[in-house]
Amino acid sequence: MDVELVDLESAYQDANVVVTKSITENDKEDEIVINHERCSDNGMTPSELQTVIKPNLKGDRLNVTLLVLFYMLQGVPIGISFAIRTYMQNMKVSYIQQAKFGMVDIPWSLKLLWAPLVDVMYSHRIGKRKTWMVPAELCIGLLLIIIGTNITWLMESETRMTTLTFAFFCLNVLAATNDIAVDGWTLTLLKRENLGYASTCNTSGQALGVAFGYVLFILLESEEFCNKWLRFTAQKGGIISMEGYLFFWGIVYTMVSASIALFVKEKCNQADKISQINVKQMYKLLWKIINLRTMKIFTIVMLAYEFSFSSMGTSVSNPKFMEYGVEKESMALVDLSLIPIKIFIPIFIAKYTCGPRPLKILYTTVPYWLVLGISSGVLVYYTPNFISGEYSNLSICYYVIFELLRILRLVLLVAVYLSVRSFFIRISDSRIGGTYMSLLNTVWYFGMAISRIVSLGLLNMLTIKQCSTDREMECLSKTKNKDCEKLAGDECAIVVDGYFVEVAICTVLGIAWYLSLRKILENLQSRQLSDWQVNDDGLIHGVLKE
Repeated sequence: MDVELVDLESAYQDANVVVTKSITENDKEDEIVINHERCSDNGMTPSELQTVIKPNLKGDRLNVTLLVLFYMLQGVPIGISFAIRTYMQNMKVSYIQQAKFGMVDIPWSLKLLWAPLVDVMYSHRIGKRKTWMVPAELCIGLLLIIIGTNITWLMESETRMTTLTFAFFCLNVLAATNDIAVDGWTLTLLKRENLGYASTCNTSGQALGVAFGYVLFILLESEEFCNKWLRFTAQKGGIISMEGYLFFWGIVYTMVSASIALFVKEKCNQADKISQINVKQMYKLLWKIINLRTMKIFTIVMLAYEFSFSSMGTSVSNPKFMEYGVEKESMALVDLSLIPIKIFIPIFIAKYTCGPRPLKILYTTVPYWLVLGISSGVLVYYTPNFISGEYSNLSICYYVIFELLRILRLVLLVAVYLSVRSFFIRISDSRIGGTYMSLLNTVWYFGMAISRIVSLGLLNMLTIKQCSTDREMECLSKTKNKDCEKLAGDECAIVVDGYFVEVAICTVLGIAWYLSLRKILENLQSRQLSDWQVNDDGLIHGVLKE
């Protein structure tokens, strides 16, 4: 039977475990482990616990290492996508083109469309998860080699950015498919009592992958960083090139794919009734869940949340910091320093996201998000003064403030993530946990991806530029307005930066969300489980009997 992964809070709290019922192939083992929080939902008390097993990594250390490797390989394409965005900003690629490239994140939001296929279509001889993981890893490796071979050509002009965007879109489709398979495999790869470590592997592994794909790559490719910190004599270029780095990871993926196929074994449970559901039945069940009234309202509220705080994200603020003077190497060093925080901070936040009202922390952090958005806007505005202006002697103080803002944003982001994931686990039906969690994650990540694309796309539209010697003549850019160029010594000057307009708009929207939709969210998390699941009308049993 498919059950969903334990969230981060379960990894660090011995008292919290997930409701799991495991039926072996010979139907002789029947073990139930109950979460204290879910006891109230099922009318049970802790005294009724039949078995409580504490985590013990003995015999699972190799499997944990394997999971960290799998999740790290998922983070590498994400990190490389971040690196490409950084290069686009350095190349002065328009925000419209950067917004177009932002579409590469959409597969992570739409993986629900093919998640049921991963659950029900597989070869018993190869393995339920290996059927998808092996070809996905192999295709990722080959695609990285192809992109690496042509990356210089693809980034020569904006007209070729569409091809680059399509290539990375396909890359993320494969990575998202691999993510579905790895999440499902975790349930059988680890022992039941160690499932709590799954989220730790996910967080740590993806953080390492992003570090390798983005931070490490940016630093080692930078001529300035390598000459300053890694070389005794100055040389031209970095230690690595973009082409070589992509080719290297392509080889790694192909080798891992071959190793999984040859050396990693996977067991298939032939008695798993859920796995016997065909594709049509699984999509029928999924459609019923989507049409739940609570699910529709929750989707609207969360989409509004993402759009209300879109300007607070690094996808919008990072390009602006770089445009106003922060070097990409400095940005990468700051991101590198945040990796340990990202790995260990869930340990300290998890206890605040437990309990019957996990979404409380989401709307409690809204005032802090508003302060963070305004503070980031102010810091962007004064960046030129501290980087190369009259206050350049205080640049160290500037980077301290910049680092503190990034830490605050990371803490808020992790807190919100744990809050939402904890709520997802509370309302999900464990019997179809994989598909149910994919649906809920789609609601969350789709809002993030769309709001990121829209916020980047609006930057140019909200920015007002004028010719510096003729304030009555508006210009779209220095290269596109020939009338402005004809004026001797003239150039396009930014009168109103669209970023600050977005910060103001998002601040107003954030306040409106907090005052209105917050109440709806409070009501949603107070609803009974029957309002979120379709099992009460016997649909799951009916599907299984078809």
